Amino acid sequence: MKQILPIFLLTFSCSALADWVEYSTKSNGDVFFYDNERVQKTADEIRVWIRVRYKTSVMAASSYQSLLILDCSENSETELQSTFFTDNQWTKHAMATNTNAKPKKSVVENSATDQLITILCKD
Repeated sequence: MKQILPIFLLTFSCSALADWVEYSTKSNGDVFFYDNERVQKTADEIRVWIRVRYKTSVMAASSYQSLLILDCSENSETELQSTFFTDNQWTKHAMATNTNAKPKKSVVENSATDQLITILCKD
């Protein structure tokens, strides 16, 4: 029980402080959000939390959360961590959070990430 309380408090406090802004809806019904309160900008890079609410379950997951670094000058993204959830409210982990950063990759034109880069890199 003592181990559950810190996890609950961390999850609740992060969600309570968040200002999740919808930025894309795919034709299949998946909806994308970013946390406007925790966007961190440097010269050409932006660190941002994103969430996806899947219209239909993806490998038993109904939602997803990830921390990205977007590079405005290179039009690229690096995923630092990701978590899949069994519910669509990002509360029930489907598996442990993956904290292994993925290699930097180019952003696909007209993708949800492309839309996010357009929003966040315009300033």
